[in-house]
Amino acid sequence: IITDDNFATIVAAVEEGRGIYDNIRKTLQYLLAGNVGELLLMTICVVIGLPTPLLPIHLLWINLVTDGLPALCLATDPIDADVMKRQPRRRTERITNPSFVRTMFLTGFLTAGVAFAVYFYMLKTGTTETARASAFAVLVFAELLRAFGARSETKSVWRISLFTNVNLVIVVALAIGLQLLSQHSATVGRILQTSYMPFADCLWLLALGAIPLLVLELVKVVRSGMHQK
Repeated sequence: IITDDNFATIVAAVEEGRGIYDNIRKTLQYLLAGNVGELLLMTICVVIGLPTPLLPIHLLWINLVTDGLPALCLATDPIDADVMKRQPRRRTERITNPSFVRTMFLTGFLTAGVAFAVYFYMLKTGTTETARASAFAVLVFAELLRAFGARSETKSVWRISLFTNVNLVIVVALAIGLQLLSQHSATVGRILQTSYMPFADCLWLLALGAIPLLVLELVKVVRSGMHQK
C-alpha cells in the first residue's frame, strides 16, 4: 500500500486475509471434528463394555492419512470467489464461535455414529477382528469424504468444482486406494492389523462412509434456505 498508493491493493489484501482466515478455520474444524469422532467412538464402546474398536496402529494411520494430507490441502484451498460479498466479522468474534462448535460436534457425532453402527452390527454377525477392520475402514472413508464438504461452511459440495483443488482429489483417491489395499494385501494387512474383506463389502463401507458428508450437506441446504427467508 505504501509503495503503490493504490486502493485496489487494499481490496486485494483484505481478500487475501479473508481467504487465509477461512482456510485456517476450515482446517481446524476438519481436524477437531475428526478427533471428536474418534474419541466418541472409543468412549462409547468402553462405557458399554464392547471390545476396543480401534487399535493404536489404526489411530496412527487415521492421523497420518485422513488428518495430515487432506488438512494440508484444505489449508491451501483457493479463495472463495464470493469472499468479498460477506459482511465483515466483528473484531471480537472468535474463530471457534458457536457455529464452529456446533458443526464440529455434529460432524464428530455423525462420524462416530456410522462407525459404531457398523462395528456393533459386525460384532453380532462376525468376529471381533472383522468388526474392528470394518469400523476402521468406514471411519477412514467417512473422514476422507467429508474433506470435500469441509471446503465451505455455506456452499454445498456440488457447487464447488473439484478441479479448483486437484491436490485434495488426488490425496483422497490415494488414501482410499491404500485403505482398500490394506483389506486385500496380506503384507499391508499385517502391518495395519486388518483382516481380508471382499471388494463388495469395501464398496458398501465406502457408501456408508458418505453418510456424514450427505447429512452435513443437507444441513447446509436447510441453513441456506432459512437465511434467504
